[in-house]
Order: sequence, then C-alpha cells, then structure tokens
Amino acid sequence: MSTTSSHARRRPPTLRDVAEIAEVSIKTVSNVVNDYPHVRPSTRARVQDAIAATGYRPQLAAQQLRTGASGIVTLAVPSLTFSYFSHLAQTFIDEAQGRGRTVVLHTTSAGRDEEIEVLRGFRRRLGDGIIFNPMHVGEDYLAQMEHVDQPTVFIGEHLSDAHLPPGSDYVRIDNTRATADATAHLLEGGRTRLAFVGAMGRKDPAPHSSSGLRIEGFRQALWRHDQDPSRSPIVEVGDWHRADGREAVHRLLETHPDLDGLVCGNDEIALGALAGLRDHGRSVPEDVAVVGYDDSPEASFSHPALTTIRPDKEFLVRTALDMLIERINGYEGASRTITAPHRLVARESSPQP
Repeated sequence: MSTTSSHARRRPPTLRDVAEIAEVSIKTVSNVVNDYPHVRPSTRARVQDAIAATGYRPQLAAQQLRTGASGIVTLAVPSLTFSYFSHLAQTFIDEAQGRGRTVVLHTTSAGRDEEIEVLRGFRRRLGDGIIFNPMHVGEDYLAQMEHVDQPTVFIGEHLSDAHLPPGSDYVRIDNTRATADATAHLLEGGRTRLAFVGAMGRKDPAPHSSSGLRIEGFRQALWRHDQDPSRSPIVEVGDWHRADGREAVHRLLETHPDLDGLVCGNDEIALGALAGLRDHGRSVPEDVAVVGYDDSPEASFSHPALTTIRPDKEFLVRTALDMLIERINGYEGASRTITAPHRLVARESSPQP
C-alpha cells in the first residue's frame, strides 16, 4: 500500500493537476502552455504560478500532435572539432533557448552523402526546420532541387544566392572581402612579402569553397596595393588544423625565407603557423606578421595574441533563427540572402597602426 502511494506521489504532474490548483479548465491550461493569445492576463498568471508550483512540463509528442510543431530546430554543421563550429553551435543553443526552442546538433563529417541526407530532410524529421552549413554539396545539386523538404536556412559561404532552392534562405559571410581586409591590414602596416596559408588540396580550389573565397580576397588586396599576386605563394594544407599550419610554415620557409607576412585560412592554421615560426627562430610580428580568421576563443590567449577576422556570429545566429521561425510559421515568399558583418580585430601578431 505504501509503495503504491509512493508511486502516486512521484508520478509526473499533469494538465489536470495544474487546472485543479489554478481553478480553471484543462483547456485553459492548454491554451496557456501553447501560448495562445486570448487568455486574460490574470488567468494566465494564475496558471503559470500553478505550473511553477507543480513542476509541470508539457510532453513533446502531445504538444506536436496538438500544434504540428515540436519547438525543435536542427543545426547541421561540418564538424565540432573546429573551435569555430563548436562556438557557433553554443551560440545557436543559447539564442534558441532564449526563444523557448531546443536545438538538435547534427554533424555532416561523413561528407557529401550526409549533406544530401540533410537536404532531403533526414529519414526521420528531427524538428520543425534546419539551419545548415554545407561544405560539399555543389551549386549544381541545389539548382536542381525543386524545393526543400522542410523550412531551411543555409549559413556560411559556400553557396550562391542564385542557386537557393525554393523555401530556403541564406545568411552568408563575405569571406572574400573579409580576407581582403586582413591582407590590406598587413600591407598597410608595411609588409610586402606575403603568403597565404590554407589552400585545400590545390592552389585554385572551387570558387565557393572557404579557401577559394579567401584566396580570392588575398589576391584582390594585393592587386589593389600594386602587388603582383603571382609573387605571393599560396600554400596548400591537408586540413585546417594547427598541425597543418605548423607543417605548412616549415615548407614555406624553405622556399621563401624572406617572407614578412602570413594570411591564414583560419585561426587554427594561424596558431599552428605561430608555432612553426617559433621553430625557425622567427619573431612575431617583428620578423613575420600573422593574421587569422574566425576570432576563435583561443586567439586572444595565444602568444603573441592573434590578429584575426571576427565574423559577427551573434548577428548570423539571430538572423538565421528569425528567418527559420518565419518559415516554420508559414512564410512562403522568395528566398532571401543576408550578409553578416565582420571586422578585423588587431592584436599583437601584426603591426599596429
């Protein structure tokens, strides 16, 4: 008998429990839980107090059956091993929680096939919509899509807004302009023998890859400052990790021992480059100035502290969620593209103005 009573006391609180405490109908409690507008403020406050007192939590499955929405959004990124993506994911989670939504994380590290699975909406839907940073799916594939299978907002830099599938939007980062700004910073600081470290696999990668866009910005800045881009090496790396940056600098100094500035594809490469320069007894920024990209959490703690490009992640996250929620709530207009701002964060690894 005591065991049965104990179980009864421990059962999860229900809508009926809340309704009894608030002295309202179960329907009224449901309206408050689902944030329906036509509830008197005094009644809403009484129900909310009863919810707090009982510890009631709506069941997701039941809520989805009633409203058609789960309150869940999926964030699909290439990998969480890069600090940029892990920090971006945390920013999305924090912002979504502030809006009463839950983020499910999904990585597409398996490659192109996994990205196509995301675009097709997964075998089982993982929420009301997707925010997706593709790396491998080409524009030709997207151009052939008649529509996306659920509300989708793309983020990153790998797409052209001319190829967005109907029903999707895009929050982009202007990688070319940002890297041009980083390169100009070194040139205007008096550096003339620059190299770019971070070409992926070949010196002229796909135009809308991260490395391709950043190499283009590097070359554009050289042209604008009357420098011949062909005289500035583009250094290939196996990946965008610290070890790759360190190894690339070792190779680079064998062929270009007089270089005085490095523009790196991301902060991970730049941090590795700092180690590679130390290995060769080069002082930063006195001998060689270094600029990264992403403003990762480690950038301000490196020695010397790393100058880098800071994309406005908070703007990107807020805008992507705004657009996705509009799609979830029924917006069926034309695809939209918004560019997130960026700025150069000057620190000790480069000459200061």
